Amino acid sequence: MPSKLLVATGNEGKLREFKKVLAGVCDVLSPRELSLLLRNVKEGTNYAENAVLKAKVYSDQFDGLICGEDSGLEVDALDGRPGPLSARYGGEDTPHTEKCRLILNELKDVALYNRTARFRATIALVDGDNVETFEGTLEGWIGFEYKGEEGFGYDPIFIPQGFSRTNAELGMVIKNRISHRAKAIGKLAEYLRNR
Repeated sequence: MPSKLLVATGNEGKLREFKKVLAGVCDVLSPRELSLLLRNVKEGTNYAENAVLKAKVYSDQFDGLICGEDSGLEVDALDGRPGPLSARYGGEDTPHTEKCRLILNELKDVALYNRTARFRATIALVDGDNVETFEGTLEGWIGFEYKGEEGFGYDPIFIPQGFSRTNAELGMVIKNRISHRAKAIGKLAEYLRNR
């Protein structure tokens, strides 16, 4: 089992999730904690490409295991949008509250049974030239209004299957147990334990 893992993200919410799920497996470090230069990453065409690119951007600054993660919201009524472009949907500098409202507006005439959606996460573990990927999904649907204060991103409009409240209303304990990212990190944890 490795002792240290660099998670190539500046997103504190994602970092907390990695640290929680990987507790006891390895020490999760962020670029900020190691005073590494944060770098912009060229975009790929899908989650796996983006995750690999995010990890590899630090390979010249960190000698060890690095993982990158890319995730997004896929709304069936919007032909899978925003997908890998979730973070930039509606404009790169648009606040997430506005991104959520944009999707709610696009779905304003769509009935509940056609509002199916999923969160998808892909993690890429880079070890020199070796790359392993791990995926997790969380099925659900898009609600009719913005609800909840916990979570981040599209959590206030996404209702996971088996629940009647949004991710942002469920709270971090439940969200971290069921989330797409937690599922992908769980697969990563199992892989790391068996290395």
